[in-house]
Amino acid sequence: MSARLDCPLCGATVAEGVEEITPGACPSCGAGYEGGNASAPDAVRTALMGFGAGSLDPVAVTDAVFRLTPADARERGVAITSDERDGFYRWWLFVRSGDDGGPAAVLAGV
Repeated sequence: MSARLDCPLCGATVAEGVEEITPGACPSCGAGYEGGNASAPDAVRTALMGFGAGSLDPVAVTDAVFRLTPADARERGVAITSDERDGFYRWWLFVRSGDDGGPAAVLAGV
């Protein structure tokens, strides 16, 4: 079962033809991505820990990110998406490092 993951911030393919996608960074825009869980809130919880923002409420962050339009997501540098695979897909949170404070600051600002 192979999977594909595209960056929701710039559209670049970050993983394709692999069974397991591992967290990393978009080769085009540099946004970090974390998650890989079966539900969006679980993926955000995992991502918050990976981005050093574990003190943020994953339910509130999930809700805030889902409320962003695609244009707002690109402008703020944060978006959530699912991968494409046969069977059950997984969720991923993409975050660009902000000018100050890195991904944790971007997430706190959502």
